[in-house]
Amino acid sequence: MLLLKWLKILLPLSLLTGCGFNMTKVEINEQTFVFAMYVNKGPQDDSVEVTISAPLPNRLTSGRQAGGKGGGDPYAMVTKSSTTVQDALHLIQRDLSRRFDFSHTKVVVVGKSYAEAGLEDLMDWLQREPTTNMSIYIMVAPGDAKKVAELTPVFEQMPSEVLIRFADQHNMITTNLKDCLYAESGNQGYALTYLAAGMKPMVADQEKLKPWTGIQGTALFRNHKLVATLPMEESLAVSWGVNELKAPLYTVSWNEKGKASVFLISTSSSKSVRMVSGHPVFTIKLKGTGDVVYKKNQKQLDTLQAKEIIEHELNDQIASHLRKALHTSQRVGADILQLGMLVDWNYPDHWHQVRSNWPDYYKNEVEIQVDADIKVRNFGAILKSKLK
Repeated sequence: MLLLKWLKILLPLSLLTGCGFNMTKVEINEQTFVFAMYVNKGPQDDSVEVTISAPLPNRLTSGRQAGGKGGGDPYAMVTKSSTTVQDALHLIQRDLSRRFDFSHTKVVVVGKSYAEAGLEDLMDWLQREPTTNMSIYIMVAPGDAKKVAELTPVFEQMPSEVLIRFADQHNMITTNLKDCLYAESGNQGYALTYLAAGMKPMVADQEKLKPWTGIQGTALFRNHKLVATLPMEESLAVSWGVNELKAPLYTVSWNEKGKASVFLISTSSSKSVRMVSGHPVFTIKLKGTGDVVYKKNQKQLDTLQAKEIIEHELNDQIASHLRKALHTSQRVGADILQLGMLVDWNYPDHWHQVRSNWPDYYKNEVEIQVDADIKVRNFGAILKSKLK
């Protein structure tokens, strides 16, 4: 009993000495925190090329630090090829002085050819690696994924931070690892951000051409394989359909001279399903409110009449974009909006019958209706009718 009392007194005191903190500090100094991964098809058949991007702590701040260099990129990239993702990472680990830690990995970019061959190997490793986070963003590069890693981070310190900002700003659909696994578990498809890579003159560097990366659309997946891509306009509609889009800008025109731009300050979507003659009929509703930020002057058109025309043209345009995107998804059998989940929730018996063959059923038997309801809130002028 006396020994137990002494332990209760001495144990807190031992923790206050900083032993636990020193152990944690040593562990951190022995780790390499991987911020991003870039995965391509390997040089040999049935091989994969993996590149990791990790920060260099001694270069993350401006100026010269004690024990470190003041110049150079604040990150390092290492590439290896092997038969599997895990084997390639094991080869990289051999050349590093610190152990991997994927708890800070925020984005994984896959090359287009690797995506077309299938992401099963990558997804299997991401599920089994204990330090990975289910919120990792997955993106697709138009060619070699390493080209995306070469982008010039004008406003950030590292390329991975630029890619993370793409997702955080909700400029396009933001699909993470959990979304991919969730969709695949229900035998459905998913959409990933489709990047663009090229060269662009940098004003800060006397117009010298530098690597640049942006967004050009979305990539559609079925059974973890890339089956189609969508252009920007249709991709924005898909992002809206899954409530991922924030603050888009649309421009509409009518007749020969009418033209206006609307900045949407709020967007939302809803999905519903009903059974008609034994087959599901889905309804996708897009709602939004916006302000007119530009209008080509038309003296013969009063503001109330222009407001009605702009709303009509805007609704038609956005609904048409989503219909085209869904038509493409049905053509390739990729249920990117996970409409099958609605069938599972509302008609479980019917879902039990079609689940195993859902991609083909979605392709041939499903009807999707699209409805857009966009309202113009502010017109930039006092609304009034013509005097009669």
